[in-house]
Amino acid sequence: MKKGNVKIKNTDFEFKQPKFSEIQSIEKLNGGIKYARNIDIRLSNSYFPEIEKYEFAQPIIYHRDTANLDTQISYFFTKNDSIVRLIEYSWDQDKKKELFIDSLYQLNKKKISEELAIKGLEKNEKVDYWWQKIVRWDNTSMHIYSFIFGIEEAQRTRVIVRFK
Repeated sequence: MKKGNVKIKNTDFEFKQPKFSEIQSIEKLNGGIKYARNIDIRLSNSYFPEIEKYEFAQPIIYHRDTANLDTQISYFFTKNDSIVRLIEYSWDQDKKKELFIDSLYQLNKKKISEELAIKGLEKNEKVDYWWQKIVRWDNTSMHIYSFIFGIEEAQRTRVIVRFK
């Protein structure tokens, strides 16, 4: 799938909860490069309901060069037991302003629906000058949601995999 000069390629999502010790090998397999940030990153209640029950460490973040599309993967885990509880996959509009975010959102939605063998529930929101679409899937082991956000054209999309 191609839009402008951006080649869109499937991302390998983790549908099985990885162990903390497996993160490095998962990313090595996918060409991920570890990224260090000096800012405090916190999860919101919308990403992780009942977040107050857990104390999260700072996430481990990797970048993958997915064709010519930069993918950022953040592994969120709890401090006391190093259990990976949430993985966020994120993409932002590129600096060249090639319009690929909507196509990527559709591709991710299709891939997740096929993998889980269920159709996600999608809702649309428009508030003042911005809009977003959110699609959710649930099964016995995980809750997944994906969203796309834009002002005029789509500007970012995310896939959040939260393990139960």
